[in-house]
Amino acid sequence: MLSMLFPTVVEISGLFGDVPHEGHLSGVETALGDADMMAKLGGVRDPVAAKAFIRRERAHWREHHYGMWFFRDLDTGRFAGWGGIRRSELDGRDVVELTYALTAPHRGRGAATEIGKLATRLGFENLGLSEIVAVTQTANAPSEAVLVRCGFSFDRAIVRNDQPHVLYRLGAD
Repeated sequence: MLSMLFPTVVEISGLFGDVPHEGHLSGVETALGDADMMAKLGGVRDPVAAKAFIRRERAHWREHHYGMWFFRDLDTGRFAGWGGIRRSELDGRDVVELTYALTAPHRGRGAATEIGKLATRLGFENLGLSEIVAVTQTANAPSEAVLVRCGFSFDRAIVRNDQPHVLYRLGAD
């Protein structure tokens, strides 16, 4: 699972990120149960979904040797969210997508932008990716602002999970 090209642990903006594992379970359960946090992420999920999410993201790391980090606050030790790049499907095509979600105390402090910049830089420089996409709900202006700060450009409006979203793209060049 260790990758020479994509680090399994990172420190960003006072957050410590590592490969998803069962030690994150209680924090993920709380995050997935937070109606405010999950309003823009497809809705609240039950504790069973938290275990499945951790297993799925850990399996992604095993298969691809990169993925999303799960973050804890370095000062408090509390779960802070997740972010990174992962394989996804868009319009029937396999793409690499930037994704991030932070708990309320960790939003608006620049961490999402730093996570996005690090993950995309590693994707291009270390993994040789030619493009990374990002998708966010149309109503999520703060997330769109993060994408713009990370260098992404608006591509088009799309529908994902029966909700209006916007698609952004970032090329290696």
